[in-house]
Amino acid sequence: VIGARHLPSLFGLSRAHGYLVKVKVFPGDSKFETTLQESSWPVWNEDFKFHLKPKETTKKSSEKTIDLQNQLAGHFLSLTIYAILESPKQDADKRKSNSKTLDAKKTPKVTDQEEPKTKSGFLEKTFSSFKSTKVEAIAQKSILEKRRTVGAATWNFDSKLFQNDLKNGLIGTPDIWRPINAIASGLTSSNDARRENKKGQLEVTLLYTASEDGLNDIVQLTINRLRCSVQTMQEQEQFKAMLYLKAAILEANKAECYWRSDKFAPTISARWDPKTSTVKLCAFKANLNKVSIHISLGCKANTLSKKDILGRAVVDEKSAYSDTWKECLRQPGIPKTFWVNFE
Repeated sequence: VIGARHLPSLFGLSRAHGYLVKVKVFPGDSKFETTLQESSWPVWNEDFKFHLKPKETTKKSSEKTIDLQNQLAGHFLSLTIYAILESPKQDADKRKSNSKTLDAKKTPKVTDQEEPKTKSGFLEKTFSSFKSTKVEAIAQKSILEKRRTVGAATWNFDSKLFQNDLKNGLIGTPDIWRPINAIASGLTSSNDARRENKKGQLEVTLLYTASEDGLNDIVQLTINRLRCSVQTMQEQEQFKAMLYLKAAILEANKAECYWRSDKFAPTISARWDPKTSTVKLCAFKANLNKVSIHISLGCKANTLSKKDILGRAVVDEKSAYSDTWKECLRQPGIPKTFWVNFE
């Protein structure tokens, strides 16, 4: 593995600390990983050896001469490039150490005055440990995925390119550069609701509970998980803001109840606890045809900037999910889990 060019250095709110490559030859079980290089034009110049499975040979062909074309047939090389992001915890530790040095320079006498306070150390230790665990929890929550997939490059072995005579009777190819292609999240299905789209998908659970008098029917929506492609995630990172999900249940075009998630970083996959991501609407049975569910994915860079809506989805009797909606109303008490596409 020689190197790479033009790798992205910014991933939304985070900067790439370095890059590495996973190397694998198919078919085969062996796989290797390069060292971490910090440049966005990394140079590795690292060698990896793969043992090709010997093919069946006849007695006539069991000579010293090797048929390279047959030996390499069916094999291809896969290179997956990863960016290792800077950890926000490291940044926090740097700021903490910097603040300590500044405080030490500004107020050198404070340490002498605080020495007797260490005697009453039980409460101080308790509160300091609570404070440290709280800071660690906040830092852990805000950490982005440390390893971010940049893309992958493949190459089918071409025996015609092995023309360079090397030392010790070895032969090699000239330098081969391959384009880095984005990797999809793997959402492929014949069902349109599971087919990958440009803005991502959301898995939801819909539950309808009927009342005896028809005056207290309940429509319940639960947000389960979000999935999108790497390309979609990278487009979301261009806004340089945290994301949020908002779900509202409307009756006669009026929002009666809603749920909003905590802010989260752009990602290809996110999950929510059903206990905290459920919203319910109590409605008359006669008004169910006026009920609709609106879900939006948005972001806001700061308090002064406006909100950007990255995707919307609607579930009602007139939407693309009308069949699921009607089936849910026909079968009270049975939850329906399905995927919706953001448009």
